[in-house]
Amino acid sequence: MRKAMALAMAALFLSPVVLCAGQNKGQGMNKGSATGQETKQYRQGQKDKRKAHMQEQHKENKELRESLKGKTPEEKKAAIKQNRETQSQENKAFNQKQHDENMTFLKERLANNTKLNDAQKTELINQFEKQYQENVSFRDQRHSENMAFFEKIANDPNMTQEQKKEAIKAHRQEQKTENQQHWQEQHQENKELRKEIRSEVKGSNQNTSGTETK
Repeated sequence: MRKAMALAMAALFLSPVVLCAGQNKGQGMNKGSATGQETKQYRQGQKDKRKAHMQEQHKENKELRESLKGKTPEEKKAAIKQNRETQSQENKAFNQKQHDENMTFLKERLANNTKLNDAQKTELINQFEKQYQENVSFRDQRHSENMAFFEKIANDPNMTQEQKKEAIKAHRQEQKTENQQHWQEQHQENKELRKEIRSEVKGSNQNTSGTETK
């Protein structure tokens, strides 16, 4: 599975300011709190699932390469293409399942949060969903580009094996740069949103304290 970073972006929202603030007085931003530990355990659990998923696909790819020994070039190309399509669909299903789990976890934590108002909670949920859909589209586009590229390389009779390897290497490097730009843009969006909500929460707390001292 390419770039599990798309799934790991969930951690951007599962932050103390969103999940812990206001759930228990004196406990809000404490990293040792029960809520903080639950969030940490949840993140680790999701990470372990992603790792197991990728390891399984890696094993499948290794077995496929072994099974292709002695096959004709046409048979190899057909088998590799089918494997890519199959794993792409597996990744879509896996990503959706983890997203659903992340949404459930996020909503449960927000429901217990007394510092954020309903509008702020909705804004966080909408942002999380929006970026997930952006990532779905991004991965679909990336998959289509890869399939077209590898098809072209495989069927080019004028390229040597060494030239094909170099072309694939350059293609992956170009995509790596584009991937980083994509994640950085979303990271910046999340950073700005967290900053905005922190400011709103801080202002609300100051207003409440001022009212209580009057």
